[in-house]
Amino acid sequence: MRDDVVDLPQEILIEILVKLPVRSLARFRCVSKSWDSLITDRSFVSLHLRRAMACHDRSVVLLRHYSLTQRRERNTLYLDGESFLEHQELEFPLKTNDTYYLAGSCNGLLCFSNYIINHLQVILWNPSLRKCVQLPVPRFIDTDLTHTYVLGFGFDSRRVDYKVVRLIYILGRNWSVLVPPEVEVYELKTNAWRGIQTAVPYVIPESSSQAFLNGAIHWIGYNPDDKVASDPRSIVVLYHMHDEVFGEMELPKGGDYVNRLNLSLAVHQDSICLLHCHPMEEDGHQLYGVCWVWVMKEYGSSDSWAKLFTINIGEHGGIGRALGFRKQGDVLLVTHNDELVSYDSRSQRISRLGLYGVARSFEVIPYMDCLVLV
Repeated sequence: MRDDVVDLPQEILIEILVKLPVRSLARFRCVSKSWDSLITDRSFVSLHLRRAMACHDRSVVLLRHYSLTQRRERNTLYLDGESFLEHQELEFPLKTNDTYYLAGSCNGLLCFSNYIINHLQVILWNPSLRKCVQLPVPRFIDTDLTHTYVLGFGFDSRRVDYKVVRLIYILGRNWSVLVPPEVEVYELKTNAWRGIQTAVPYVIPESSSQAFLNGAIHWIGYNPDDKVASDPRSIVVLYHMHDEVFGEMELPKGGDYVNRLNLSLAVHQDSICLLHCHPMEEDGHQLYGVCWVWVMKEYGSSDSWAKLFTINIGEHGGIGRALGFRKQGDVLLVTHNDELVSYDSRSQRISRLGLYGVARSFEVIPYMDCLVLV
């Protein structure tokens, strides 16, 4: 490395570098020691992140799935415009053997976990840098009791730090989930886990999707003490990243939310959305492939839920999973035939994307340039 390659005032140099993509900045670290120190400085990383968030146009997404045609897992960038075009395939940093699942994503950083009991690994992956970091082993792991756990991942904007929250539930008789769970939090700045002393009355199923918005992680869950008839009613469970407290929000009124596997959360245009896929009967016939899409127009107000539209694609094989929204508002779905399709709510038409994969393996993640983990 050479020092003083470019004789520019520090302020002007920062103004230039902060506008560059991550791949260029990664190369420019080799220009000189001073450039390397600047680009890896925490304040510069934060400045670059703020600019990336302000300019993010959501035109690139990361599609993760197990391809049935190639018989392997693929992590591929797609250009999400009028068409859905493959741009670049990325190499996942670990040999997964189908044991790693997506625990959450935020600001271009992805959190994965494997699911081998008492051999828990949690990793953070920055696709922009092609870099992966394995987190320390969590605190609550050496227990002989049968247990399950749920992870959440998000960004604490006040502390400018990424956090992973982990809830550990002990299983009782008949595999019933006992509350309250143990709760611990990992902070990227300290690279350590710590316990949280809080009584959480909620149960969040392992399969629950999550969405990060307004500084909070959102899951589908329930309070076992709050029952309607014989079943606890489903709710949105929140975890506020900065205050480190849990809360809840009601789902739209009048829905049948007993089967939580049919419910998923997504963020669209800075609003929380609920995708409710469920069989229904019409004129005495049972139709599969119906999905109701709701949006919370006023965040935090359960009375502001409004139905955006209803999807019915029974003739295309029915809905296996609803993944989330594209840039223009179309919804990405996986059919019962393991095909990825796009639904246009305006024309009520399905576009076939030519992608087939194991339904549960599909994840569509907004892609954003990010220097975190540099």
